[in-house]
Amino acid sequence: MSARKDPYQVLGVARNATEEQVKKAYRDLARKHHPDMNRGDKRSEERFKEIQHAYETLSDPEKKRNYDTFGAAGFGGRGAGSQTRYSRGFPSMEEIFGDIFAQGGFGGRGGAGGGFGEMFDFGQARRPAEPRHVRHSLTLDFQDAARGAEKELLVISPGEAERKIKVKIPAGVDTGSKVRISGKGERTDSGTGDLILDIRVSPHPVFRREGDDIYLDLPLTVYEAALGTRVDVPTVEGPVRLTIPPGVAGGTKMRIRGKGAKNPKTGKTGDQFAVVRIAMPEESEEGMERLMGEIAEKYPYDPRKKLLRHL
Repeated sequence: MSARKDPYQVLGVARNATEEQVKKAYRDLARKHHPDMNRGDKRSEERFKEIQHAYETLSDPEKKRNYDTFGAAGFGGRGAGSQTRYSRGFPSMEEIFGDIFAQGGFGGRGGAGGGFGEMFDFGQARRPAEPRHVRHSLTLDFQDAARGAEKELLVISPGEAERKIKVKIPAGVDTGSKVRISGKGERTDSGTGDLILDIRVSPHPVFRREGDDIYLDLPLTVYEAALGTRVDVPTVEGPVRLTIPPGVAGGTKMRIRGKGAKNPKTGKTGDQFAVVRIAMPEESEEGMERLMGEIAEKYPYDPRKKLLRHL
């Protein structure tokens, strides 16, 4: 603390403050700014030095009398005496408040309230560190994410060896989902943290997900689309038989209810949509071209008729 700091201002007390008022102000400020209560906070550390020096000045009758008479010059310009006294490091909470009780303040070390440890809540500074949660990235294939799965993971917690654990992934998770596994994080004397899984789902060659619904493109031949048919359609739970009505158009969405993804929060399951895509033959033979030409001549129609009306 700089010698120019006014100890009365530092402690926030009047110049005619009583000994008890000075002690109370010091107790409150020391508890608030002690380095054990503010680890890594340099500002609180400097503030604590100021508080400590101010109390040493005002609690010592001779130092107080010199300061009241001569100001900071009364100390010979030496600055904060506490820096010499505590050159080994900051005084502990017990040392600080022990000094107060030794001087008779607050009824002595064994006074009312169960002693200074209870009165000033030293347990807060000594409380074992809370266990930390452990984060782990997990990539799932599309179907495991949709149906749920059990996975074995290699987890590394701070200060611990690698651990293999089995976790259950709920059905319906998606990229960006977070799955919390209770009690599988860092283990300390004060308890065990959680394991938090950051989920990423790999793309699927057939399925794609939109919200809780699953989509896939369903290729149909020209004949199937024209005449109607029954086809097997894959879902995440296995194939289902789907009836295609005659004359179905490309782009039509055929709903398969209850075959989408389960929502982990609501428990409701979406639907699957088979989107019709008309697939032309990869190769065309002469006989097929002739037959298609005859059909076009015999059964002409203009699918762009309505479109052209808007021109």
